[in-house]
Amino acid sequence: QSFHTTPPTPSSSSDAFPNTMDALNTRIDKVMRMMTEERTQHLATEETLQQTQARLNAQQHPAPAPTPNPIKLAKPQSFDGTRGAAVEVFVAQIALHAITYPECFPTNASKVAFTALFMGDYAASWCQP
Repeated sequence: QSFHTTPPTPSSSSDAFPNTMDALNTRIDKVMRMMTEERTQHLATEETLQQTQARLNAQQHPAPAPTPNPIKLAKPQSFDGTRGAAVEVFVAQIALHAITYPECFPTNASKVAFTALFMGDYAASWCQP
């Protein structure tokens, strides 16, 4: 007893061929999408690695600590709202502190808060909400 198969007829093989090509194209598309996703993940991982390495390098070589300012200024005199020379002196004292200790005044808000600390009497009412 012999098992003999007959080859597909031209009409049946031409019908199967487009289905096979469609299936292959679908698989190729799927593989291409997977490769694109893998490439994207790989790039993201490399970027994260570089950022982490940069942070580690910064920790291993920290910036030198700033040297303390040896100048010690007296606190500004309290300002009561008087116009004229008194206001000029007060503004100069506040400005001198801001220039001498810039690390204490990183923002304008910190300068305003410092100024308000030394406003008394009538001038203190200017700082009320």
